[in-house]
Amino acid sequence: MAEQNIFYITDFQIDLSRSVVIKDGCQTQVEPKVLQVLLLLAKRQNKVVTHKEIMDHVWQGTEVVPNALQRCIAILRKVLADDAKAPTIITTHPRIGYRLIAEVRWQPLIDLQAISEPLTKENDSATKSSEQQHKAGWIKFAIPLLIFSVLAFIVARKVFWLNELPNQYTQIDQLTQTDAYETHALFSAKAKYLVFNRDAGSCKSHLWAKHMASGKESRLTAQSGSYGAMSFTSNGRELVFAAKNNCEQSSRNQLKQTGNQLCWNIATLDFALALSAPQMPSFRHQCQAERLENPKALSNHQYAFLQYNDGRYQLIHYDDLSKKLTSLYASKEQYIYHFDYDPLNKRFVIISRDKYSNNLLEMLDEKGQLLSREKIQLEQGMSQNQTFAADFEPQGEYLLATSNNRLYRIDFNGQLQAIKTPESNLISVVKHPQSHNLLGVKGKKDIDIVQIILADKLVTQAGSELKSELKSDLKSELKQELSIPMLALSGLVRSAAQDRNPQYQPNGDYIAFISDRSGQDQLWLWHKSKGQGQASQLSFISSQSSIQNFSWSPDGEHLAWVSDDRLAIADLNGEVQFYHTEKPLYSMLSWYAENQFLVALNDPQPGGLYHLDLDQNKLSAFAVNQVEAAWVHHSQLIYSNANGEVFTRSLNKENAEIKQLSELNGKALFISEQFIYSVDQNSYILNQYNLAGRFIKPIIPLKAFSWKVSGLKGNQLLLSQFVAINHDIVMLK
Repeated sequence: MAEQNIFYITDFQIDLSRSVVIKDGCQTQVEPKVLQVLLLLAKRQNKVVTHKEIMDHVWQGTEVVPNALQRCIAILRKVLADDAKAPTIITTHPRIGYRLIAEVRWQPLIDLQAISEPLTKENDSATKSSEQQHKAGWIKFAIPLLIFSVLAFIVARKVFWLNELPNQYTQIDQLTQTDAYETHALFSAKAKYLVFNRDAGSCKSHLWAKHMASGKESRLTAQSGSYGAMSFTSNGRELVFAAKNNCEQSSRNQLKQTGNQLCWNIATLDFALALSAPQMPSFRHQCQAERLENPKALSNHQYAFLQYNDGRYQLIHYDDLSKKLTSLYASKEQYIYHFDYDPLNKRFVIISRDKYSNNLLEMLDEKGQLLSREKIQLEQGMSQNQTFAADFEPQGEYLLATSNNRLYRIDFNGQLQAIKTPESNLISVVKHPQSHNLLGVKGKKDIDIVQIILADKLVTQAGSELKSELKSDLKSELKQELSIPMLALSGLVRSAAQDRNPQYQPNGDYIAFISDRSGQDQLWLWHKSKGQGQASQLSFISSQSSIQNFSWSPDGEHLAWVSDDRLAIADLNGEVQFYHTEKPLYSMLSWYAENQFLVALNDPQPGGLYHLDLDQNKLSAFAVNQVEAAWVHHSQLIYSNANGEVFTRSLNKENAEIKQLSELNGKALFISEQFIYSVDQNSYILNQYNLAGRFIKPIIPLKAFSWKVSGLKGNQLLLSQFVAINHDIVMLK
């Protein structure tokens, strides 16, 4: 086969036969080894070629001086007028290799026989006999070689075809449909089974497997619990996942009373045995930190996982033989929020966010050494707060991610490609190892808004009646009592969508809430008219991000929220104005005075609490993170974090003392006039507290699925009611 001798890179002609580089008629003589390096990069254009590959290809079997490859790259950059700091031709991937990013054009091969001088009759006669003698032997050799080449080409094309991802999926087949909801779906090692987590409520999760050919389902776990994301060991024998201890004792108060610690553990399950009969998980590591997420099996009883400590995640290595924990990778500058492991190439990918709101993609070797760092290139219109839980596809060629219920491919250079799907409510996806099909989880929550009318008798007698009932653990009895018609439930709106976070209008009769019933999050208003309630859509903003929260203005004439990193303010006619700030906003927490707001930013830790003065367009940090909600009463600031813990401090004083209000549950809390109202996590009773967090009296028992209170007006209590989580496993084709 003829070798390619001439090719072009931008305006440069490379002639390998003469070892020259030509531009504008000027020739530069270049060492053959240097051009062999360039030829290999050109053949792999826009792909990273490792140091080892280049050395093995160009200097195979010969001794080389130190830095020979680096010297060749330096020569090429000089000859091709390329700048190492701002490359346009050859880019460096530290500790990995090099990539040719410029356009390559190949000169068609010349048919040397067609342009050679005609052979004389004498030469023809002299060689004819020899050719005939060799012809038979050549054919015997050529046919097997041709067959082998064709088969190799077909295999190579098939591998390439399988690894490539189509730009669009057009068919979606539903594989499960139950009253429970499914999460964390993945394929077994040879894709004979799909494995998933089926959750029927708190501490009622089981791991299941479904045979792809027969459709038969098998429960894998002998005991229900709270289980996290799963993965297989490299040999496919064991499932690895996170499991929470003290599952029934999930509240902070219960754990404090029993002296236990809420903790996630690394658990494993023998897959073959579990297919025959449900098994008890084996616990490999009892964690000591607050959270342990997404454990992955390495080799020889080694594991890696994300561990949360002091407000950040770090990548931890655990040796189950020596029981030794080691930090593989941590960062004080970035907030790590996801990782995955590629067992074929023995490397990690880390996804993090930096202080400039960039999503970073970092590749690490198995020892945690940084191989490369790239910024994920967001598409136009994407929020800077968008995150990407990106995992390796089976061959480790690229990453697959879902973000805001949409599917994306991410290349290792940070390039992002949206993949069209029949539905836009995807939770997670994994690729089939032998086809283009994707296994996914799709769905959403169904939440309604409820208004409870508190009877006068109930409110006045609640203190004495309920206080005596709380002398013993009556959690289950209180749930049953909810069927007694002492609560006049009034569903304000009913849809299959998420209608959530309702808020009473100050000085008015409207109720505002967030709903995705129109296809994406918008603000809606409910108003009682002629004895009946009517809901209408207030905002009509096209956005790729969800609405985390909103706030009424103090006079009740406007609403404020965050849309695509900006502050949005609308009047009651739906007229919206947008305000840009020096940093991208994440969530609106409170509009407590004229043009004065509490907002949340990712800085880079989630939920950084900030004060926004709109008159000066100035953001001021409170130096606390993980904030989910915040309220202001006069000069007192009260806020809750992602764990439901509640704190208070002065609003205006710098370095003010922070006090924890330990009796309060920040996941169900609001302030009305001079009181704090919060739902007890154990009994689901709504209690009244003073502004210092001291208990005053119980108000009313609520249901386990209807307790997220958000407001009180007169004797009307406003809350969100959970109806269902509709998560099912699907196959995308």
